[in-house]
Amino acid sequence: MNEENIEETTFDNHGYKEEIEYAGFWIRFGAALIDVLVMIPIIAISTYNQFEMKSIVLLYALTVLSALYKPLMEFKYGATLGKMACKIKVVNEDLNPITIDQGFGRYIPWGISVVLQLMAASYIFSDPGFNSADTYMEIGLIAQNSPIANISNIYNIVFLVIIGSLIFDKKSRGFHDKIAKTTVIKVKK
Repeated sequence: MNEENIEETTFDNHGYKEEIEYAGFWIRFGAALIDVLVMIPIIAISTYNQFEMKSIVLLYALTVLSALYKPLMEFKYGATLGKMACKIKVVNEDLNPITIDQGFGRYIPWGISVVLQLMAASYIFSDPGFNSADTYMEIGLIAQNSPIANISNIYNIVFLVIIGSLIFDKKSRGFHDKIAKTTVIKVKK
């Protein structure tokens, strides 16, 4: 579909017509990649924890910290650091800043993923062989035995459909945007 989705709205700028440009899939994907880079310190600490410290408390703390990043940044600033770098922002249907409820509402697909990951990680961390596991292969074998593994794999496909749905929408809104009544636009400055 067209990356450059433009819709005209009237009387938004002191009676003058102003064009609104919706942020398409690729620019949002680029913003998400930048957000992954922002999360490198948390990812590094999590990896170190998985192989060396093996603290389930630290696992939960890091997961909560990373899970709050997206909805709180979008509520407070209208964008994550990745979205800011790409000059896009999340707004409500009236093109105003989103509420905290909308921030968490549009995070629902990621939230489900976080819960599934925590359930799988809890299984891994509680497995008797985990404390002696020191390679990705050993931890991967424990993860394969998790009762949540198949559910998690199926949800990963559902998640991609949910996020990818914005490709087919006139205003580049994914299911998560429709749930929260939000959209992502390019910043004009």
